[in-house]
Amino acid sequence: MQPNESIKNLYNRLLDITNGLLSLGKVFGQDELVRKLLGCLNDEWEPKVTAIEESKDLKTMEIEELLGSLMTHEVKLNKKLANVVETKPQEEKRKDIALKSTHKEEMSSGDELEEEDYVLFAKRF
Repeated sequence: MQPNESIKNLYNRLLDITNGLLSLGKVFGQDELVRKLLGCLNDEWEPKVTAIEESKDLKTMEIEELLGSLMTHEVKLNKKLANVVETKPQEEKRKDIALKSTHKEEMSSGDELEEEDYVLFAKRF
C-alpha cells in the first residue's frame, strides 16, 4: 500500500494485476484475493488485519465483505486524523505570559532591608 492511498485505489490496483495475470493463465480464488489484499496493507492497518484474521474465516470470506470492513475502518481513521489536525492549530495559538512584581526595597530607620517576594504566575490563552 502506498502512502495516502485509499482502500478503493489499492483494490483497483490489485484487480489490474490479477486481471493481467488472468490473461496469462493464472487464476486466483476469492480466498487468495482476500489474503493478498490483507497482505498489501501497511503497518498502520496491522491491528485491523489481525482482528479480521482472528475473527473471520478467510477461506469463505467474500472480497466485498472485506472491502466493506476496510473502507469503514478507513473512514474512522480519516476522522481521527482530521480531529488531530483540527486541534493542533488551537494548541499552537496558546501563549504563555509570565508576570512578576517589581523588586521593592524599603528602608526603615534602623531596620534591615525588606524585600517583596517575586510573584510568578502563568496564564494560558
